[in-house]
Amino acid sequence: MKAVTGGDGQDTTSAALAHLAQNGALRLANLYLIGEADDPAALWLTDYESPLLWSAWGTFLTTVITRGTVTSKVGLEIESLDLVWSPQNIVLTQSIATASPYQLARYGFFDNKRVRVWRCLMPTPGDANTFGAFPLFGGFIGDATVTDGSIKFSVNSYLYVINQKVPSGVIEVTNTTASYSGGAPPNGFTVIPQFVIVTGSTPNLLICDQISPNPLGIPSGGAFDDASVVFNGGAGATLQGQYSIVGNNGLFTDGHGVNHASISLFSPLPQAPTPGVDTFYVTGTVPSFGGKSFPYVPSSQSAV
Repeated sequence: MKAVTGGDGQDTTSAALAHLAQNGALRLANLYLIGEADDPAALWLTDYESPLLWSAWGTFLTTVITRGTVTSKVGLEIESLDLVWSPQNIVLTQSIATASPYQLARYGFFDNKRVRVWRCLMPTPGDANTFGAFPLFGGFIGDATVTDGSIKFSVNSYLYVINQKVPSGVIEVTNTTASYSGGAPPNGFTVIPQFVIVTGSTPNLLICDQISPNPLGIPSGGAFDDASVVFNGGAGATLQGQYSIVGNNGLFTDGHGVNHASISLFSPLPQAPTPGVDTFYVTGTVPSFGGKSFPYVPSSQSAV
């Protein structure tokens, strides 16, 4: 039997086994955490008939979710787990913060999200704290497929990383991405410029005004070649975390003769940004989400 952790963080394996030996049964439930525990957008789900509080982690809310079979094997063979979730929120909105999970799945919002699955042991209905739960599966979402009334997640186990081929261009002296870092000033800037959206923007074209640094101005055409835009969060933000590589930038003059900056995007946003509300910054490199890539791996020739 796997080690069981109670709501107080203590090992309850022996107590759970003793209860099972005496009573012959335990009530079971699956607990799912999609995302990181400190992420406000993380999903805390259970297939039990009521919400379950497991104090070691948090409260898991009732939903319609099923999982495939979890297989245990010796060695480094890669496993995957299918989750099928049927969220009740089907209302379409124009904000990432309030969007239906079906919308978010189509946007790729859940791609590469961490998934943790526990098996909860309850001595009495709804008591997820006395014995707690044991880990059943862990990994990252490799694919999210939206069907009529459900979202199917294909979750690759943590061992999936050993199946990934490492291109020679990311090894030590040939590592061209080792010098990349998210949030680098674009060419011609000493700090990262911030912009606010103005009227006329579309999912592919941003009409905007620079709000920092001073002095404010309109970047010259081509100044953002090879750069990326990344949308900020904050009150009312509708595109928090969305990003795209810049196709081109230039000048836009509105109907009142006022000049603004224009930035065209290679990848369209889920929806048009909100004027006066959405802000973003321009970084000189594609966001790396984790920093340098394989900076200390020796070249294959010297590793033999």
